Amino acid sequence: MRFYVFLIVLVVGMIACKSSSQKETPGTQAVASNKSEAVIHRVDNAAFAAKIADSDAQLVDVRTPDEHAEGAIENSTNINYRDNNFAQEANSKLDKNKPVLLYCAGGVRSAKAAKILKKQGFTEIYDLENGYGGWK
Repeated sequence: MRFYVFLIVLVVGMIACKSSSQKETPGTQAVASNKSEAVIHRVDNAAFAAKIADSDAQLVDVRTPDEHAEGAIENSTNINYRDNNFAQEANSKLDKNKPVLLYCAGGVRSAKAAKILKKQGFTEIYDLENGYGGWK
């Protein structure tokens, strides 16, 4: 009998928690979080090149300014991942509603940068899997 009472209390508690988390405050609408909708695509050179051709795409080199100066994919914006204010700079320079294409030297920094951008609310992120070294 105690088991059934426990089970009923558990089910009622779960239902109460679920319904309270879905309540809206007056004047607002329930909107899906961009963070949960965000997807990071790790892509090869061909897919990356196809996305570059998309006029809305934002091409970002996350290497250091010195690395960028030594060679970069044409029309890329340099936002240094190693800068302490990387997230703030990305937020100020990039549109969260447009695709972001990231690359670094070998794919490690851009993968880390992609995770930061996802947390910041960017919804469509493409990461060049082998970086600029594999692009050349």
